[in-house]
Amino acid sequence: MFRLVCGTRHILNVLDVVHREQVALRIHDGALSGMDLTARHPRTGEPLSPVEFVVQTLAAAVELQRASDAS
Repeated sequence: MFRLVCGTRHILNVLDVVHREQVALRIHDGALSGMDLTARHPRTGEPLSPVEFVVQTLAAAVELQRASDAS
């Protein structure tokens, strides 16, 4: 995750592209292991709320980590 994204908006854009190309992106380790970050609602095609929440939280953590590393 730390190498994949520059921030929250960027990861959401990456996930849109990954979904459009019909590629799955899953977490393999840790507490969230097995979560499909590209999961969409079957009828609307919108990202699932829990997935969006996790992705935004992880992206925010990346931004905070980078900010603390820079100072």
